[in-house]
Amino acid sequence: MKTSNLPTISLIITTYNKPDYLRLVIKTALRQTVLPKEIVVADDGSTEESFEVTRELRKETDVPIVHVWQEDKGFRLNRSRNNAIAVASGEYIALLDGDCFIGPHYIEDHAGAARPGFYVAGTRTHLLAERRDYVLRTGDVRIGVFTSGTTKRLHSIRSRLLSRLTSETGTLDEEISPVERRGVAGANLAFWRDDALKVNGFDERFEGYGGDDVEFANRLTRAGIRRYKLEHLAVAYHFAHGGRVYDFEEVKQKCADATRVEGYRVPDDFGVTRALRDGCDRVER
Repeated sequence: MKTSNLPTISLIITTYNKPDYLRLVIKTALRQTVLPKEIVVADDGSTEESFEVTRELRKETDVPIVHVWQEDKGFRLNRSRNNAIAVASGEYIALLDGDCFIGPHYIEDHAGAARPGFYVAGTRTHLLAERRDYVLRTGDVRIGVFTSGTTKRLHSIRSRLLSRLTSETGTLDEEISPVERRGVAGANLAFWRDDALKVNGFDERFEGYGGDDVEFANRLTRAGIRRYKLEHLAVAYHFAHGGRVYDFEEVKQKCADATRVEGYRVPDDFGVTRALRDGCDRVER
């Protein structure tokens, strides 16, 4: 595939004390048909073992692996994401959660789907505990529609024809309200870095698990950036986990409260501006 007209992509991977997951996702990122410009690890306070993973994998590739770390002061996912966006040098960001790994065309597909004025929400297939353990033990990441121990299997089908038939562009009115449209997840999300700076990144005041990605997408929409829902391309796989749920009514209220006060932009002390101004606790390249 010709890459001269594709945007340069920074792949941001979030992590917290899952070095086995981190090793797997980076290895799949290094097997891409189109390599990212760089891999940026957004670390929410892991121990030294995670640094050992990135140091080891740097020896295997010419792709820069940047490890951006912050002190462990509880669940501060959005702050770690903003740290990574601040140091990223790519024109376009592909954001991936650390409990995921990706198919070989993930970067190529996201680069091909990138268009000015849009962010892209991808999908994922879920791996249940038995399949997760097998993948981590063997490194065998071959997942298909008939693979046992998976859910949302149709998302594992990569097809340009199916993608043309099923992907969709939402209107601004549809996406601003209601925000309970669940077609957005930080586990597979792509956007222009300049658009992230426009809205000042993720809101670091968001506490606890869940809804922060929807809130970020809601602000992008209010800034005039539309959603493209990408199906059957940029295939990703997620290690399913239970026990963590969140109330979308609460997320809707947080979005509404923030919008009334601030419109679409996070205040400087709670977004990427903070990271650009103050730097990060620790960066290894």
